[in-house]
Amino acid sequence: MKLMTSVILCLYSFATLATELNLKPTKAGLYDVGGFKLYLECYENDKPQLILEQGFGRAGSDGVWLENIDRLKSDYSICLYDRAGLGKSEKGPVPFTVNDMAIRLNKLLAAADVKAPFYFAGGSYASYVISAYNNLYPQEVLGAVLIDPPVFGYFYTMGTRWPENFKSENKKLQNYYSFEQSVHDAMFKRVPENVDHMESYKILSNAANFGDKPIITVRSKQTNKRYDPPFVPDEIAKSMNSLEADAEAYFKSLSTNSRIVYSKSEKHHLHIVDRYLVVKSIKALTSN
Repeated sequence: MKLMTSVILCLYSFATLATELNLKPTKAGLYDVGGFKLYLECYENDKPQLILEQGFGRAGSDGVWLENIDRLKSDYSICLYDRAGLGKSEKGPVPFTVNDMAIRLNKLLAAADVKAPFYFAGGSYASYVISAYNNLYPQEVLGAVLIDPPVFGYFYTMGTRWPENFKSENKKLQNYYSFEQSVHDAMFKRVPENVDHMESYKILSNAANFGDKPIITVRSKQTNKRYDPPFVPDEIAKSMNSLEADAEAYFKSLSTNSRIVYSKSEKHHLHIVDRYLVVKSIKALTSN
């Protein structure tokens, strides 16, 4: 009952916010993408088209982008959506890869008559979907803002850095190992999206970069904190530490027109906690 009440209050608050901001979608609904339907919501005008992609397990329709949309609507025609099984979208076939996500988005935009080319912006896992879309449909992508994205290889490293058949008497460590090994199982019950992370890694390993398209990576404030909790042995932790240490070089390599900006916040969801910087960065795409 408490959960249901909180969900209702949350939906009410976002509906109220939309009214206060005078935001009304020009189109909103479910569109068929090949035997199942995805939810799309747009705030359209005659400005360049911006597609807002979401982090892992997050729905575009959850309302957290509304304040940003209000600040961006004079610069962009904006659409966001819910990936399969999230928010208002139907589930569709599982498991799936990052390419499947991109193909479904392409079909969704075509079904809703949202015309290319597109700018993209999105937080966290969104960078993988945007990269896959650019690889499959390069002529449709103008540029992107990647909001605190994971370094490429994050999920792959989670799944491969442990000794085979690892065992520990430390329950915390054993549970940590078991959770990270779940990346090998796309149907793991506790994940919100049934993504085949290992196959997606192979796909993106062979993907083209963004060429000379403007790519702005907005990163959270960097600290010297260790990625893993203290109970993870240094020998296991070092591969993730190395991945993180190479992050800036990786993000710079995404395009010959790539730049990185840093937030003053250490938090991950910067489109919520540092809206000013995210909006400023998205607006900067069209000034390149």
